[in-house]
Amino acid sequence: MRAELKTLALDLAAAWTSGRPIPDPEGAARPRDRQEAYQVQDRMAQAIGGKVGGWKVGAALRAVQIAEGHDGPIPGRLLADRIFVNEAELPLSLYAGYKAELEYAFRLRRDLPARAEPWSRDEVAAAADFVPGIEIAGSRFQGNTTDRRTVLAIADNGSGGAFVFGENVADWRGIDLDGLAIEAGLPGQPVELYRGEQRGDVVTVLQEMVNDLLARGVPLAAGDYLSTGSLCVPLPLKQGQPFTARFGDIATLRVTLV
Repeated sequence: MRAELKTLALDLAAAWTSGRPIPDPEGAARPRDRQEAYQVQDRMAQAIGGKVGGWKVGAALRAVQIAEGHDGPIPGRLLADRIFVNEAELPLSLYAGYKAELEYAFRLRRDLPARAEPWSRDEVAAAADFVPGIEIAGSRFQGNTTDRRTVLAIADNGSGGAFVFGENVADWRGIDLDGLAIEAGLPGQPVELYRGEQRGDVVTVLQEMVNDLLARGVPLAAGDYLSTGSLCVPLPLKQGQPFTARFGDIATLRVTLV
């Protein structure tokens, strides 16, 4: 790993902890490709410390990648101390400028070890409970890392911040996830849900996530969360105003910046 990238990883870890963003890296301090971006993300997580509670992915679908100018999916870690169940109050000092994204996630009920053949869609579905969630997403960079700068988003832990998940739903395969009624936002704030090719098949995304992570040497264990990407246009958060998301009659989740 190049020395400049080690420095970037440490700067990102400090920004994660302090809430103070850093300048966008230029020249040799910038990852040249996805592999170097993964190296920065890995070293950033090592510097932060703490347990990894799962993984998220952004821009999982080709239609979204084209729309946002990315060359592939953008994975990131879910750190256990920033995972909450049902509701959370989060300090504005750490999350100023972050936005909320509604997500369908899953939680593994068994280990999924690496093996010679990829895990099938049915095998992955059978190994996981369904969990709705709210991602609180933002960047540690001062610039806009989501505008055709995939490597910076990957390096910055996939632009992830925190997650609020609902309770595990074990008997979920009879639920029409595409048709589930979703309401979310601040009072008077509409939610614009993705449809069609920007939504995709959530279980296929889960399967691809699992096999991609295992191919990178990432172990997946019972209890890990796996979030499959945003269902909507990111929504703003305002200090002191609870942001509520209702996923049919399955869960009502809430997050407030304080």
